[in-house]
Amino acid sequence: MKKLFSLIFILAAISVQAQNATAIFNKVVSTFKASGTVSASYSMNGSKGTIVMQGTKFRILANDVKSWFNGKTQWTYSDQTGEVNIIDPTSQELQMTNPLAAAKSLKEAFTMNSVQGKTGYTLKLTPKKKSNVKSITLYVSKAYILTAADYVTTNGTYKLRLSNYKTKQRYPASTFVFDKKLVPAGTEVVDLR
Repeated sequence: MKKLFSLIFILAAISVQAQNATAIFNKVVSTFKASGTVSASYSMNGSKGTIVMQGTKFRILANDVKSWFNGKTQWTYSDQTGEVNIIDPTSQELQMTNPLAAAKSLKEAFTMNSVQGKTGYTLKLTPKKKSNVKSITLYVSKAYILTAADYVTTNGTYKLRLSNYKTKQRYPASTFVFDKKLVPAGTEVVDLR
């Protein structure tokens, strides 16, 4: 009988922890949505740059890649290819670069647990099905802003760090459209649509 009560208590604790993690995750998403246009600096495994996000639109300017998405069309320049590729990305392709698209995917594909610390929350995400991603750890401030993420995959670990997070920024619509002045002169533009 004692073992049964212990098992029930453990299962209840796990259930509450998962509910709290989902509630925290939902609060992060709603805080982001309510923030208007957001800008931040980031670093990820040697890549450093800035990102501007407005709803589904974004612009990434980094030392090795530049990308613009205006809600329909995406332009991406890579130092490796030395060209700009234009696509109308699928929802799956957007999950790799758009936080709102990724959030929906994470909620559906991962189980979540949370730990509260002095400076915020740590969310541990584990895939529900076998995948290339082994785990994701999200670090969230007490203000429900994502400050860092660690992705453990079959290909290695990727560490994302965010800083200089600013909300309610003002940027013109042209911010989210390819700007040829931001890539080397004479760069080939390849339309893959």
